[in-house]
Amino acid sequence: MNAIDDSSVWPREEQPMRVPKLLKTLLWMMACGLPVLPAAGQEAAATKSLEQLRLSAYAQLDGSESVFHIKGTAYGFVVGERPSPLFGLEGYNVRRLVPVPGSDGSYYLASREILFYTDAKTGEPIERWDNPYTGENVEVFHIQNDPVNFRFNEKDGAYIGASLDGSREYGPSPPPEEFGDYYVWHADVFPFYPLLGWEQNYTAGELFDFYVPKSGLTDDGPFETMVSWTRVGPWLPWMLMQDHDGMMVYHARSRRLAGWDELPEWVRERVSNDHPEYRHAPESVDPAVRNVTSFSFYYGEMKKRASAEGG
Repeated sequence: MNAIDDSSVWPREEQPMRVPKLLKTLLWMMACGLPVLPAAGQEAAATKSLEQLRLSAYAQLDGSESVFHIKGTAYGFVVGERPSPLFGLEGYNVRRLVPVPGSDGSYYLASREILFYTDAKTGEPIERWDNPYTGENVEVFHIQNDPVNFRFNEKDGAYIGASLDGSREYGPSPPPEEFGDYYVWHADVFPFYPLLGWEQNYTAGELFDFYVPKSGLTDDGPFETMVSWTRVGPWLPWMLMQDHDGMMVYHARSRRLAGWDELPEWVRERVSNDHPEYRHAPESVDPAVRNVTSFSFYYGEMKKRASAEGG
């Protein structure tokens, strides 16, 4: 309701009371279900926008590290045959937000990830695998992607996904759905590009759901975030099945931990002993360096071995 400013309408003592700007803001926060007063003994927390909440669900806005534990199963899918679990996978992604130099509010998401393929029944990491489709016993190449970087361009308070050099933008994120105490953002991505060593374009689907607590709007610390991930794509190159019909289906869950120490002990020991560079997220991003994938890592390893043998 608009306040009446003409003092000639009522005597001064009867004029309608104007609503101060601060009170209007508090009323708006109450209507949105946001807390307006701190708990006893606590200072009032800053309120994020929904876009800031979405960005901070990926990594902390202050640039500190976030560790996401990942665990799931990989299935073989051949039309006309019963799908079956091939192996499990478990590991993590460690990441941080890095401001884009020279920008005003844009960020890189700098990360690296390591996941170990595991026995589908025991959960123990495997180094060789009996391929049920070909009968071959093959060497396992665990997921060692370094780096895995993304970019968010800031535009009018929104964070738009973009290529690392910023030249291409992928459009704004769709608004979240509300599931009780959570906002749920989704991202359905369908990679399609030429791939070294592959006769056809790499074609896949990466389907994500991000479950973000509404309390994160006012939480200062790293609030819990849960992610559901499904990938549909070609057989892995180390499976030696490029000409075999069918595809891989991954289904995994991910959760932000309070820190490195909350990862399973065997994961921490394996990384500390064999891959210590994966303990921490990258400190910076070179936009000219391409992201590593399971395919580029494998072909890179094969190239190194061939070079070593040739020398």
